Amino acid sequence: MASSLNIDNLLSLIKPLSPQDEYKHDILEELSLSEYPTNWNESWYFNFISKPISCISRISFEPQEKRSRVLCLLLLKDKPVNAYINQISIEGLPDVIGDNKCKYTLIEPHKKWHVEYVDRKYELKFDCLERFKPFDYFEGRKVKELAGEYLDLIDTAAQRHYEQACVCKGTFIQRKTEETIDFEVLGHRDHSWGVRDWVYIDKWNWISAQFDDQTVNIARIDVKGHLLIGGFVSTKKGNKRVENVEIETETEEDGKTPKSSTFTITDQDGKVITVISSTRHSIHLPQPTQFGVTEVFEQIADFEMGSKKGEGISEYLISTRP
Repeated sequence: MASSLNIDNLLSLIKPLSPQDEYKHDILEELSLSEYPTNWNESWYFNFISKPISCISRISFEPQEKRSRVLCLLLLKDKPVNAYINQISIEGLPDVIGDNKCKYTLIEPHKKWHVEYVDRKYELKFDCLERFKPFDYFEGRKVKELAGEYLDLIDTAAQRHYEQACVCKGTFIQRKTEETIDFEVLGHRDHSWGVRDWVYIDKWNWISAQFDDQTVNIARIDVKGHLLIGGFVSTKKGNKRVENVEIETETEEDGKTPKSSTFTITDQDGKVITVISSTRHSIHLPQPTQFGVTEVFEQIADFEMGSKKGEGISEYLISTRP
């Protein structure tokens, strides 16, 4: 039987972000547990979006299931050309993690990662470089607040989660023709760890919108009858925490696939901004659960914020239960 986290365990995870947090967490030692909690998951995620080439990649560590999973999705001109999924073992960082096709190397915490994907058709190698400072989703919140607002929810979504706007610089090669694309584009990454049980999440909106001078990130989650809102706006001056998000979505004829969404965002200073997404390409990822089906729409999107234009990801999740 897997260990469970008590309230003291959960709250002890919430502490200032450090360079050491870039590495895989030994939660057994940190919390003096005999075995990993059920649904424990730690993951590292990277994306960069541009019309010539885009990449979405993620590696996860799921010790209770004795597995790690790696995903690398490549798109050329907004069309998927390769989707690589594999189940592997993971030993830890700072050594290279991944498998013989997809590898992730931490070069300098919060400053530089190196990502590679190589198979018989394609070769992609890029550095993921710091653009703005990382934002911890618990940044600016007091433990006392968390104990009230998150107490009955914190065992459903990851307990720790930070994100960072990046610049991704590298080379893509089609090996058969040796056609080469050198790129330097805006990107995004995140790292999360904790108990994550998607079964109880009813709805989820997440965006990473990259503009020339800032990035806008939001997460709005309906779970167990509650609403969780997080996110940030990053510039060279620093991060502003998102306090509220209202979303209006226009869907395709199927009534589910988002075509366009309007995000009305209020930051910690009360400033309101409006970000509009327009879907360029949508990837539908249905996942059966014990209670029905969880459908994820991973979307390549254009974003507008007043006169500013950007690109990025708009992710939408909805759970259907009988």
